Amino acid sequence: MPFARIVRAALAVAAALVATGLVTPMATARAAVGCDVDYDVTDQWRSGFGARVTVTNLGDPLSGWTLEWTFTAGQRITSETWNGVFTQSGSTVRVTNASHNGSVATGRSVSVGFNGTWSGSNPAPTSFTVDGVPCTGSPVTVGTTSGAPAPSSTPSLTTEPSATTTTTTTTTTSASTTSSSATTGPSESSAAAASDTFTWPTASPKPAVVLSADVSPDSGVDALRLGLVISLLVAAVGIAVLLVVRRHLGRVGDRPDERP
Repeated sequence: MPFARIVRAALAVAAALVATGLVTPMATARAAVGCDVDYDVTDQWRSGFGARVTVTNLGDPLSGWTLEWTFTAGQRITSETWNGVFTQSGSTVRVTNASHNGSVATGRSVSVGFNGTWSGSNPAPTSFTVDGVPCTGSPVTVGTTSGAPAPSSTPSLTTEPSATTTTTTTTTTSASTTSSSATTGPSESSAAAASDTFTWPTASPKPAVVLSADVSPDSGVDALRLGLVISLLVAAVGIAVLLVVRRHLGRVGDRPDERP
């Protein structure tokens, strides 16, 4: 019967759509991240110095940020800071945005500054992170994924162009040169690095919105999927009932008239 074949085909299509809706994983979009940092000692005197740190955003726009670096020769930040909220624990420094400079568009820069103390040598830090992402001077774009880590992101983080490799070599040579003079300094550098932490807010802190590599799917998408599955099931049941009624009416029409 042609009608029965049509109903069977419709039921098969409905079952395939339901299976696809239940099995297909949701793809989550990931943002582009990347940054570049310029550390500049603006002034230096006996046992003290001033510095400016400029961060350039190479990824998606930021609505809040956290900058971190590590001193290598026991430098300590004093209470004179600006354009950020500074904290230091041992040799690690963390700076969160102030209330007026949390938003950083793609390609734009933001600068913070501070005064500090040093003894023996005052080398510049060699590694920086913004919201936990290493600042390599190159953006890293992470595409859509089905929940598992994107394998292409690892080569992007470890493979750098030749220009960056040359810069790294120059920085390493500078660090090794200053490191030899740091070893001849007094032992008070290590004592300063082990001292307690401090916090000097220069402006009202603003909670940093961390640029995450994973973006959770909207709950509305799950509700839409559930509604689609329910609609397909209802349609399938209705078609089945219609088929049963049609068969029953056909059998009744084929019976001979019963007369008393």
